[in-house]
Amino acid sequence: MIVEKQQEAECLWGMYKVYRPAQEGVKMGTHKIDLKNLLGSASWSVNKLSIKAVTRENMPYFVGWIAVSIWLYAYFLPMGDFAVKVSLFEEIVGDTAFYFYVMLITGSLIPLLFDGKRFVPASFYSVILSLVCFVSVLILGPGVPSKIIMLITVPCIGHIFISHVYGFFMVLNNPEKFYSMILAVLLPKVLMYVKPLLNNRKFILHPFTILIFFILVILAFSTYHIKSNADQVPSLQKVKAPVKAYSLMPVIFIVFALNDVIAPAAIQQIDGFTKSQIESLYFIGILVGIVVILLLQTRFSMNICIMLNLSFAFLALGFVVDLVRMQYPEVGLVSALSFGIAYSIGIVNTYYLAGFMIKKFQSVYFYRTGFLLSSLCYFTSFILLGVFFGQTQMAVSSILMAFISICIIILFFILSPFFTKMLYSGEWIDDAYRGDISQCSRLEARLKDYKLTPAEIEVCNLLLEGYTLRQISGIQSKAYATINTYCTSIYRKLNINSRTELFLLLQEYKQ
Repeated sequence: MIVEKQQEAECLWGMYKVYRPAQEGVKMGTHKIDLKNLLGSASWSVNKLSIKAVTRENMPYFVGWIAVSIWLYAYFLPMGDFAVKVSLFEEIVGDTAFYFYVMLITGSLIPLLFDGKRFVPASFYSVILSLVCFVSVLILGPGVPSKIIMLITVPCIGHIFISHVYGFFMVLNNPEKFYSMILAVLLPKVLMYVKPLLNNRKFILHPFTILIFFILVILAFSTYHIKSNADQVPSLQKVKAPVKAYSLMPVIFIVFALNDVIAPAAIQQIDGFTKSQIESLYFIGILVGIVVILLLQTRFSMNICIMLNLSFAFLALGFVVDLVRMQYPEVGLVSALSFGIAYSIGIVNTYYLAGFMIKKFQSVYFYRTGFLLSSLCYFTSFILLGVFFGQTQMAVSSILMAFISICIIILFFILSPFFTKMLYSGEWIDDAYRGDISQCSRLEARLKDYKLTPAEIEVCNLLLEGYTLRQISGIQSKAYATINTYCTSIYRKLNINSRTELFLLLQEYKQ
């Protein structure tokens, strides 16, 4: 008995000596970025981003998100020639900018006014109305009635899009988010690449017009399934998200603005090459970026900060080369390639980051703030582009846009340690490498990663609070031998040999 208490006392004293400096370091504001944070989480967690984790019950949301992404690109994004763009739509409405703003405003207002449990199932009716409008326009052809019909359709598109955004965030698990985003990025660009080949042939109906029809049919089936299972749509709660989570929003908005608006506009200014050459290099860049994502994140569990840094690095390279292009036009293709790589890496990881954070917090305030600010970001980006290219000479505007973009990227790199600290000190980061979001405490979720049983988790919590085995035996009204067996099992599963090691291993989760 005396020996046992002495050993436990020594163990606690050793634990205290190690823990006390760590705590003091935290109080003093010191921050250490360990090897795990720099190289990813593969050292401590088995990667859960497996395609096998895509579930059958979430397939309507999975397919619907991909379909609506293609649909959105078919009408609006990105700017100018670098889009799928259905010819009939352009013939009817001319400039699509006004319709894009209507869609953006509608999509932003719906989540501000309604609960997702209401507007997500109701998207079925918007799909049916959109399908009727689309067929009507095909029959009527260009004219004033078709313009009015399309003006009715655009708010429906906003409703359908925001509903699938909600499903992407709140329903899909992590692998489903990851792979659906890869397909949502890749497929529209594939269509963009093959469109010139199809334009050279005569069709009664353009293949992309037929594609939009089938997309609407797919959305009709997927949204009907969602409406039939409306009780499974989760609701956001009126709870507050951590303040540090809001600090990551500027990163998301910068990625959207640079990749979806500014970089495509810069690509359009590249001269000295055919359009097909530029699009080919841009498309190759996207493919390279996707390969990099699949390799680094599914094989090596590379953390998101490093992936975003890669995206910004290629954006910086693209804009620097774009400035050089003013003097040496032959380097323009390098800029298109760099922008393509940056686009796929940046967009996939940004949506993935936002996706698991929103599902983790389930905060209606965080969700609405993020979506509203992202809409304002798009508005601002498009308006600024209009100012640059509408009031200044093309060469001057290109230089100014590249200069501002480079300054933004440099600012991001300067603030990168801050963003890394915010991201990896948050209680949500562990969920990025799990199969899905855990709603329990960070410590409990971490212990479940080690396959501890509920009884072992209880004992482990008490050990971390400083209780001895005898005290735990009394607290739980269990035999000392039983508690000792639990302790032995905990040490074995965590691959440690003492309570000091236990505390050192789990102190960041305990905090």
